[in-house]
Amino acid sequence: MNGGPLPVGEDDLQGWVDGRLGQQRQALVEAWFAENPETAARFRAMAAQRHALRAALGEGQAEPVPARLRVAHLLAARRQARLHGIRRVAAVAAWLVIGGGLGWVGHGLLVPQGATVTATRPMVAEALSAHRVFAADALRPVEVAAAQEAQLVGWLSHRLGRPLEAPDLAPLGYRLLGGRLLPGAAGDPAAQLMYAGPGAERVTVYLRADRAGGAGTEFRVAEVPAQGITAFWWVDRGFGFAVAAEGLERVALQRVAESVHRQVAQSQAL
Repeated sequence: MNGGPLPVGEDDLQGWVDGRLGQQRQALVEAWFAENPETAARFRAMAAQRHALRAALGEGQAEPVPARLRVAHLLAARRQARLHGIRRVAAVAAWLVIGGGLGWVGHGLLVPQGATVTATRPMVAEALSAHRVFAADALRPVEVAAAQEAQLVGWLSHRLGRPLEAPDLAPLGYRLLGGRLLPGAAGDPAAQLMYAGPGAERVTVYLRADRAGGAGTEFRVAEVPAQGITAFWWVDRGFGFAVAAEGLERVALQRVAESVHRQVAQSQAL
């Protein structure tokens, strides 16, 4: 190894949004942003929405996680060992090559390799990327915890321009952890709700306006075989929904998606 700084990766970008980077990594990300202005604009929008959400709900839980306790580092190290280092290095290299032309929000900057063709739809690509980034964070998986569910749902409803309810998945063994606001394609706001299962598995529900056409209320499936991530998604009345999980059997995930679909339909019928 040459001892130089590691390239900018998804953990750095998430850390930049959360304000958790050290001075050296902060400067490195800012320099990378200068070379990738389109992507920088999207992540700056994400940071602005994060700050707005914290301002609305209060800063009581806003203390940054110490760098030495960042589980993302431990997860990255474990993932690197599991893949023998080769796949991760290749992915980072490929990401740096295409990073300027893509972007997580709207065009799937962080979409893993191996996704099925359905994942190329912007809304689905965003859902897979958001699940991969935030479901792996054991300490701060959500921006607003379930204890503030009423405030969270009210805030998301206001920002997305439609009344929302957090689906009740308790009968299936999943409890709400909370959620966050994310920027979607073309700056449209998106919401991610996260649930924890009996075996600590994470299930996310991602939703935002989706006017791309070519989809309907029937379920469609997107998969990332290399990482075991599967999502059931559909579009209803110009709004897209994606229910994603990693390592969960498809039958079990489909039951969760069916419950979300049913509850959303019932709420719209009221």
